[in-house]
Amino acid sequence: MDRNNMHEINQLFLSVFDNANILKGAKLTSDIPYSVRNTICASLPEKLSLFLKDSTCKYSLKGSVGAGRATKTPWIAVLDEAITKTTREGVYIVFLFSSDYKHVYITLNQGTTVPGQFGLRLGKKEVIRNSEKVRKIINSNNQLLSSDGNADIADDRYKAGAIYYTLWNVNDDEAGHKLLNLYLDIYKKYKELILNTTDNNTPIQTGVIEEEMKNNIPTNLFSIKSVISLIRETGLVYSDNLIKRFAFSLMSKRFLILSGLAGSGKTQLALAFASALVKNREKQMCVVSVGADWTNREPLLGFPNALQPEKYVKPESGVLDLLIEANRKENADKPFFLILDEMNMSYVERYFADFLSAMESREKISLWNSNTDSDKEIDGVPQRIDLPKNLFIIGTINVDETTYMFSPKVLDRANVIEFKISSKEMGEFLQEMREIDHDNIIGKAAGMGADFVAKACKKDLAQDGEAVEMLQKFFDELKNVNAEFGYRSATEIFRFICQAKAHDDTDKKMTDEEILDAAIVQKLLPKLHGSRKKLEPVLAQLWKLCFTGAGKDLNIAKENVEKAQYKESADKIRRMYESATANGFTSFAEA
Repeated sequence: MDRNNMHEINQLFLSVFDNANILKGAKLTSDIPYSVRNTICASLPEKLSLFLKDSTCKYSLKGSVGAGRATKTPWIAVLDEAITKTTREGVYIVFLFSSDYKHVYITLNQGTTVPGQFGLRLGKKEVIRNSEKVRKIINSNNQLLSSDGNADIADDRYKAGAIYYTLWNVNDDEAGHKLLNLYLDIYKKYKELILNTTDNNTPIQTGVIEEEMKNNIPTNLFSIKSVISLIRETGLVYSDNLIKRFAFSLMSKRFLILSGLAGSGKTQLALAFASALVKNREKQMCVVSVGADWTNREPLLGFPNALQPEKYVKPESGVLDLLIEANRKENADKPFFLILDEMNMSYVERYFADFLSAMESREKISLWNSNTDSDKEIDGVPQRIDLPKNLFIIGTINVDETTYMFSPKVLDRANVIEFKISSKEMGEFLQEMREIDHDNIIGKAAGMGADFVAKACKKDLAQDGEAVEMLQKFFDELKNVNAEFGYRSATEIFRFICQAKAHDDTDKKMTDEEILDAAIVQKLLPKLHGSRKKLEPVLAQLWKLCFTGAGKDLNIAKENVEKAQYKESADKIRRMYESATANGFTSFAEA
């Protein structure tokens, strides 16, 4: 049986080789014929799994041709779940196609993405050092195992990460069987040695060890004061009020958009905050770079296998796994974070429509259809899935000629926090530059996670007469340009006010004016965009609403912002007004 299965595996590899020219020219995964995608992502993992079914190890197999954009190196990975559940970290076996797509290598490889730190990858020197350490641990002299770094693999990450590699012979089924067993043996040897080691410099932290280290974290009340202190210890520089607005916005609405200058720390704040509150980053956090070619929901939710009804192709991004994990009953009190970096690289409504709808309808997202029992799963994927109350979605956006504007539909469902850097802040940063210690914050506020979720689930609304009066005035002015807010936005503003007043435990609390100011600039101003003719009059009126008494007569100018009652709103209105005057058009989002 094994020989027959190996022959089928080799025939599947050959069928991929027959499409080498198509794979070489493919820019998007949609350019690759479905039969080829299905072979790599479903058929090969399924056939390889037959060699592992009697093993005492718990293996998972995954294949990929890319996520939206076609990868330079298609792969099929064999992961021992005691070591890693993702190709982003840990050690695993992976079949890698050659640069001409006419050969395939079997390799013992390593993840090169730093977990939880989006966009950061291990440097080549560090990857090489890790490979050397693993080879010393395994200590094999088998002649079949190459380690010279000369494999013909197009993706530099996989090429550099190959601890061992061997060219697979598709014309010799018996040799293939022996070679697969050889790699499985050295993989098992690695696990046995790594789980027993006490060397803190070992390159891989296994999920099992990480979980055991964090099992007994005590439960504490959420403290924004403690979170601010932890973020400062990493070396990241943010004002206290910005961190407060970030936290209280998530607690009032579990969808937050961070806008502003590239390199101003949007993604880093999201990563630091989430890393502090989770016990297990691999299970509770997912960081995804949105692709310019995302035209549907598949990069986030995957898709059912049309040719094999009992199979579901999960997305490489890990988003679906995060949703499934967050929906487990035992995880109901744990926070889960989905961070979408550069969210407006593609039209949000194309790939995120199911999420936007589920946020308000509270209906489950349909993943696949069946006439059978609704509780049935395929490949561990349910027919429908909730956006659970413990899931927090954070999107970052940059504005330039390569990105797209957000529609009012999207902005209305989120708080929008703008990141900007003042001259004073840049001066302080330049004088006290220091390396950022990203790992310093990991799990340090995990004990607060359950209370953070509990507070976010509360629907208390603030009773605030000043806010009622001011919001009515803003509504009347915004209505003049058809940019008024609805009941949902009004409700979320009062939830934000309530969270900010109830849970600010710092020595210098946000004042009532600062809280309302933040609410206005986060929920009311983001939807404003249009021509100078349309917006100039309303911006002038909104400017006046930011002042009291004689201040209402002050000119719209930078030097007058500090005299405003609502300074953040006044400054944003001033910048939008100046943009409309200079360019004939303005919007909340700035390049």
